Amino acid sequence: MNEYEIMIKNLENRVTELEKQLFAGAVKTVEPVVKWQPKGGYWQVDCEGDVVAVDSFSHQKEFGTKRITKEQAERAAVEMRRFNRLLALRDELCGDEVVDWGTKTEKFIVYFSHYKNGWFFSKYEDRQDVAVHFVDVESAHEACRMLNSGEVEL
Repeated sequence: MNEYEIMIKNLENRVTELEKQLFAGAVKTVEPVVKWQPKGGYWQVDCEGDVVAVDSFSHQKEFGTKRITKEQAERAAVEMRRFNRLLALRDELCGDEVVDWGTKTEKFIVYFSHYKNGWFFSKYEDRQDVAVHFVDVESAHEACRMLNSGEVEL
């Protein structure tokens, strides 16, 4: 027998052994884990950023635009607008280039510093925040310039 035939024979023996354990009740089945989903609610942030009352807990809650209270929905609408507009600015500045998480190339995020009262950027190689990531220093710098000048308002 060659090396591969030995490996196949060993695997076949292991499968046979596992099947015996399974049928003997030695192996317990694992229940699937139910993943968290947003609770949703009767208040939704619509596609225009308006908070509207809705009359059901439909599947739209999975996208994360529904909230239990109107106040929660109103706060979420402000943050969704800010994130979506920053994402749109990134897409305009970076075009079709995308961040490559498979390499240690630099990635950039922009953020507002309340201490310094302005927009700045930071670079990362492997940390993926829940943030808008820019592909190069030039686009991140330009986004900060546009935000700090008031040309772009989130």
